[in-house]
Amino acid sequence: MRKVVLIMLLLVIPTLLFSAGAKEEDVTTVTIWHSNSGILEDAFMSLVEQFNESHDNIRINAVYQGKANDVLTSVNAASLAGSGLPDIAQLDATAGLDMMYAPYLVTVEELGVDTSELIESAYAAYDSKRGHIGVPFNASSLLFYYNADLFEEAGVEVPKTLDDFISSAPIIHEKTGVYAFSGVPTTYELITFLGSQNGGTYLTDNRNGHDGVSTKVLFDENGTFRNFLEKWKALYDTGALNNLTSGVSNAFYAEQCASMLASSSNLTTVLENTDGLFNVGVAYVPMVDSDATGGVNIGGGCLAAFSNTEEVREVLEFMISASSQAYWAESTGYMPVNRNTVESPEWQAFIKENPLYSVALEQALSSSEKVLGLWIPSAYQVYYSFQSTIASVLEGEMSIDEAVSSMADMINTNLMEYARQNG
Repeated sequence: MRKVVLIMLLLVIPTLLFSAGAKEEDVTTVTIWHSNSGILEDAFMSLVEQFNESHDNIRINAVYQGKANDVLTSVNAASLAGSGLPDIAQLDATAGLDMMYAPYLVTVEELGVDTSELIESAYAAYDSKRGHIGVPFNASSLLFYYNADLFEEAGVEVPKTLDDFISSAPIIHEKTGVYAFSGVPTTYELITFLGSQNGGTYLTDNRNGHDGVSTKVLFDENGTFRNFLEKWKALYDTGALNNLTSGVSNAFYAEQCASMLASSSNLTTVLENTDGLFNVGVAYVPMVDSDATGGVNIGGGCLAAFSNTEEVREVLEFMISASSQAYWAESTGYMPVNRNTVESPEWQAFIKENPLYSVALEQALSSSEKVLGLWIPSAYQVYYSFQSTIASVLEGEMSIDEAVSSMADMINTNLMEYARQNG
């Protein structure tokens, strides 16, 4: 029996020594849970290696936890267990509501992170009523990707509004034989399509949930969802829009559609998958109408801290530094969040050789800070409900009035239930 206990202790002790924030011979290990895979993981692990090689007393232990929602699930599970939280976690906007009220979160202000070099709009994306829930790291925005060869063949310009696209989409379809566009919008796209209207509007009250839990939706009262649905239905009725809810990128690569909406973080992957096949162009997202001047929200993800230590602060400052953000942006297609990166000769030389990488940042910098990510309960359920509701409108199964009412009722019900359970 003593041998069994001894073996178990030998197995447990190394785990305790190397857990989050643990010290081994004056070396502090800072554990980061992240969601990067493929080329993103390669770039992220390269940054980790750069940090570890340049610091004698701190070592980053990067642990892949799956997709962004998987990281949040793991964080919530660890918090309920009362132990095992990482020092830092890479989270996306869907974690905003949880983090705003999480007692274990250490805000950027509490850590004393130097954020003076951050681009204001990128930093503002993680502002909440208790402070900033994290520092922006993998920043992105929605982009309009198009097959430049097919657009040239059709003799049409890149649309600036949905009205433009309603006019040009059937020409693309007729002259090239492929769909002008594939996809059905989700919450991600709707934050831009609705939030950009009238110079910048909110989808819910309390500044899309950043100033406290939203109590009701606004898109039904202000008419932004209706306005979008009317335009999108007109686009669909041209016969040039393919109602795909999955596999959109593959359809684009196979030249089954001439354009799609996707995150700027996909840029490197898109260019790799189309290399030698056709020329890719990227442009600002076509707005609903000429009055929709708010632009796009900055999405992607942030690094949130759960340990208030000097070592955690140092890791975060490294990840948002000018050199780290330059490497990250050039390797992945994400936007740099450091102002000094953007203004550096190295970045200017990079975008001169790779002009497509400048579009997302230019679009974001010209956008209103009112176009914010949506922090609401049941975020993933809402994400797919928007998509299925829009598809139902396009396929004639639901009227526009019914769609607006249905989504408003669903989200309002979620908000009331959340308030009841957490009041």
